[in-house]
Amino acid sequence: MSEKSRPRYSFSRKLGEGEFLNFAVWSGKSNPEDEVVSVQLRKFDGGWKTLARLGLYRTKAGVYSELPERVTAQATRAMSEQGQGTPS
Repeated sequence: MSEKSRPRYSFSRKLGEGEFLNFAVWSGKSNPEDEVVSVQLRKFDGGWKTLARLGLYRTKAGVYSELPERVTAQATRAMSEQGQGTPS
């Protein structure tokens, strides 16, 4: 069984009314010297809901690129139920 991945750095701030701003820096999967930066705005209202998310990839050379939006299983189900198909 593999160990659970942990961020290199992680910060969180409570914004009020159950909203939290989270920032995390992870090691790159294909190159551990690269970094994945994640910024999320989440709200707790009987369960966690992600309101907004931004993902960036930073190479060892310092080149940044925005990562595509991550599609969750819940979003895929909702799109399927609405007849929109699944994302590519």
